[in-house]
Amino acid sequence: MNEANNGLSDLSAVHQALDKVQAIAEFELDGTVSDANENFLRMFGYERDEIVGRHHRIFCDPAYAKSPEYTAFWHKLGQGEFEAAEFKRLAKGGKEIWLRASYNPVFDQEGRPVKIVKFATDVTASRLKTAEYEGKVKAIDRALAVIEFDLDGTVITANDNFLSTFGYGLDEIVGKHHRIFCKRGYAASSQYAEFWQKLGRGEYHAAEFKRLAKDGREIWLQASYNPIFDMDGRPFKVVKFATDVTAVRLQNAEYEGKVEAISRAQAVIEFELDGTVITANDNFLRIFGYDLDEIVGKHHRIFCDAGYAETTGYAEFWQKLGRGEYHAAEFKRLHKDGHEIWLQASYNPIFDMDGKPLKVVKFASDITTEVEARSLALLEMSTPVTKIWDGVLFAPIVGIVDSKRSYDIMNKALSSIVNHRARMLMLDIGGVGMVDTAVANHLIKIAKAAVLMGCKTIISGISPAIAQTITELGIELGSIQTTSTIESALREAIKAEAKGRAANV
Repeated sequence: MNEANNGLSDLSAVHQALDKVQAIAEFELDGTVSDANENFLRMFGYERDEIVGRHHRIFCDPAYAKSPEYTAFWHKLGQGEFEAAEFKRLAKGGKEIWLRASYNPVFDQEGRPVKIVKFATDVTASRLKTAEYEGKVKAIDRALAVIEFDLDGTVITANDNFLSTFGYGLDEIVGKHHRIFCKRGYAASSQYAEFWQKLGRGEYHAAEFKRLAKDGREIWLQASYNPIFDMDGRPFKVVKFATDVTAVRLQNAEYEGKVEAISRAQAVIEFELDGTVITANDNFLRIFGYDLDEIVGKHHRIFCDAGYAETTGYAEFWQKLGRGEYHAAEFKRLHKDGHEIWLQASYNPIFDMDGKPLKVVKFASDITTEVEARSLALLEMSTPVTKIWDGVLFAPIVGIVDSKRSYDIMNKALSSIVNHRARMLMLDIGGVGMVDTAVANHLIKIAKAAVLMGCKTIISGISPAIAQTITELGIELGSIQTTSTIESALREAIKAEAKGRAANV
């Protein structure tokens, strides 16, 4: 009797322990609820009197509750068959919950089922997390080439993306070693062996890898090799996620080849958006006479005339480049020793992945010789020194007058004075675009040089602005005569010639 009482006491203790940790509900064999504990009621959001006498289908999706599958479920339980799994059920408000549960038939002394007791645990949170993981894995499987290996590199399985990328059927690679995707020399190397040893120790590895397809063609992959760990933190397999970047790699190789070709043929220099030098190639350094360490970190203005580098136009030039605006033209720059260099160049903003400019690359060719030849030809055309009658020369000056052109005009004028034994030179500057301090000085030097050769000089085309500049400079014109128009200069020349002839009579 005592043993029987002890047995009942033990069963009661077990029941009380289960009642504390599990949701428990009891059903008739047809599925009608006969009782439920507090855990069950709290899990489903019901009061006891709301479910006792109701059928189990109130916890199910209506479509499922009407299905043959649901009918068969209760028929098996009624026959005394045990059922355990994860089940989707509905709480009072229609909220989905997932249960890990067992439906346990209870038998009488003659072995006939008399009721069903359900023990359940709410696994909704873990189920949702699992569903999220499964969703992510499926998304990865759709987007990436995926292959799994044992720790020694033996293939376990691979998805369709991987197989289509490499041209294999699954049965052709399962059980084979990863080395079938590698060149023989690399697969036999100590580097390759160490690669798998590291993975076997649980070390992650990601990079771009060159691999071989079934037909022997090279494939480039952006891939990661990911050791997978068991519950004790020990690696037990390796999963590789990969993207075929062969086309991109080939395109990049083409771009690199083109850039290298340009670098061999042209002067190339890179700047920050504010004009600070980042680097330059040998062609650039040779043209300008610098070593790389002399220009890195310096501003582009070291290659420019000091006056130009201080202008608003120069500041605006770099502001436009900083906004991503391309610019190409012929540019006058300065060699390390100060002599002028002419470049045919383009300033090319380089953009980041978001379309924002991050630096400026300049490609340039030295066209100094060409520009000088062109300038000389232009000088011949734009500054002809013409004999208009005996002893009188006419030289119209058009365009920009810099130090070099001033020197060339002077040489041509003095040579013509000697050749034609000229007594008078008329310089017309009406076609000079801009006359500043430097230009005015250049023009006066030409006129004074002619005077020193014994040639009377008249400068025509003097505008109010030019007159003001000459006055502000305090330039002494001496015997140099000035007029506002060519007509006035011609009249003065005729008068002077008439006086000269009268004096000789």
